Amino acid sequence: MTVAVVLTPPVALLVFLLVAIGIDRVGQRIADERTGEGEFRTAYACGEDALGERLQPKYRLYHVGIGFTIVHVAVLLVATMPLSWRGLSLGIPLLSVVGLSLVALLEADRRPVTRR
Repeated sequence: MTVAVVLTPPVALLVFLLVAIGIDRVGQRIADERTGEGEFRTAYACGEDALGERLQPKYRLYHVGIGFTIVHVAVLLVATMPLSWRGLSLGIPLLSVVGLSLVALLEADRRPVTRR
């Protein structure tokens, strides 16, 4: 089998799928928090038991995750642009829009939202 065949998308997908299934099976065997049915015994809150009250999650760092997503997509787009004037004419407006969106994201997090 040559390297070119291994690097084709269907073969690579199967290889990664088999690796992921293997990791999942090993994780199921070594996890001590699972019962026989695959259910967790405790709530996922640092191993603490939930005391019968419903907890509301706090999304304090949500804007940071969205910012990282925007930056990573922009980097992927700019990295695949051609090194010419046409690529430059596409890249500069893209990066300016990304910069404006990050500024808007950070400013929206700074000011509290007031309801009328």
